[in-house]
Amino acid sequence: MKYNTIFFDLDHTLWDYEKNSSEALTELYNKYNLYKLGGFSCTAFIKRFSIINYGLWDQFNHGIIGKEEIRRNRFTNIFKHFKVTEPSLSLEISDEYLKLCPTKTNLFPHAHDVLTYLQGKYKLYILTNGFNEVQQIKVSSSNIGNYFQGMITSDTTGHKKPNREIFDHALQVAGIKCSEGVMIGDSLNADIVGAQNAEIDGIFFNPAKVKHKEKPSAEINCLSELMNIL
Repeated sequence: MKYNTIFFDLDHTLWDYEKNSSEALTELYNKYNLYKLGGFSCTAFIKRFSIINYGLWDQFNHGIIGKEEIRRNRFTNIFKHFKVTEPSLSLEISDEYLKLCPTKTNLFPHAHDVLTYLQGKYKLYILTNGFNEVQQIKVSSSNIGNYFQGMITSDTTGHKKPNREIFDHALQVAGIKCSEGVMIGDSLNADIVGAQNAEIDGIFFNPAKVKHKEKPSAEINCLSELMNIL
C-alpha cells in the first residue's frame, strides 16, 4: 500500500470510548448517589447509557437529530428508563459528563507506538464526526495531538461521515488525491464505505472481530498490525 496521508477516526479507534465513558459514568453514579435515587446499579446505568447513546448517535449520523438533542436527551432517556423523573438533574449530569468524559486518557493498546511509527512515514489527520470542542479535549488529554497535522470534524465542515463531502474536504485539507490517502476506523459504514464512496481506501479496525460482508482494503484487530501493512 503506497500512501502519503492517513486519516484516523478518533472514538473507538484510537481513543477508547467505552473504557473512558465507563470511568466517567462510574464517577457520576457515585457523586450523585444514583442508587439511592432510583435503585439501579452502576453496571445497569452504564449498560443503559451505551444503548441510548448508540441510538442517539446513529440518529445524529443519519442527520435525523442534531448534537443538542444528544446532549439534552441522553440522560433524560436513561432516567426515564429507570422511572426517575428529575429533569434538572439529568441536564446537570449531562453537562458534568461532557466535561468529565473527554478528560479521560485511555487509548487502545499500542496507540502511541503505532502513531510514532506512522508519523515518521505519513501525514496524519484525525477525521471524526464528534463535536469539535469535545474532540479537541480528548486529543489534548490523551497526549496524541503532536502526532497529527490537523483534525477535521463534522462540526467544522458541516458534513458527517459517511457523506462524501467530508472526505472530499479532508483531501483538500491534506492537499492530496484520493489514491494517496487511506482511512482507518471502526465503523464499516461511516469510515470504510464512506471512504470507498469517495474513492479512498479504508482499513477496518475490528478489535471485536465482528463478521461482515464489506470489503475494506485491509482489516486489523489490533492497532499494532498497522506497522506490518503500512
